[in-house]
Amino acid sequence: MKKNVSLILLFVLSMFVSNCASSSVGIATSNKPIPNTPYETIKTVDKTFTWYAFDIVLFGVPISQPPVADLYEKVLEEESGDALVNIRYWNDKSIFGPITRYRFNIKGDLVKFQNSQTQTKSKK
Repeated sequence: MKKNVSLILLFVLSMFVSNCASSSVGIATSNKPIPNTPYETIKTVDKTFTWYAFDIVLFGVPISQPPVADLYEKVLEEESGDALVNIRYWNDKSIFGPITRYRFNIKGDLVKFQNSQTQTKSKK
């Protein structure tokens, strides 16, 4: 009897510790203001960024660098576009004991402005 109670408590504890998750979603018109600017849709972009952190209650240390600060710039540089329109995004957080996995997904239409001269960056 005592062994069964111990196994049940261990199972319940493992469910609380290892299976926590949360998420949110949203939409945005564009990442840059583009009123009355003609543009051409190049393709649909769908990117997921993942990073991990070591969390113990209120104390957390990122294991890898979160890419959220310059997320749009990374997407635009990789795909060589001028802006993103019709943006849909979601993020979620999954907790596996002391390790937390964060994911951020962005999906939108990559556009290029018709009358703009794309500036190339020169490395010195």
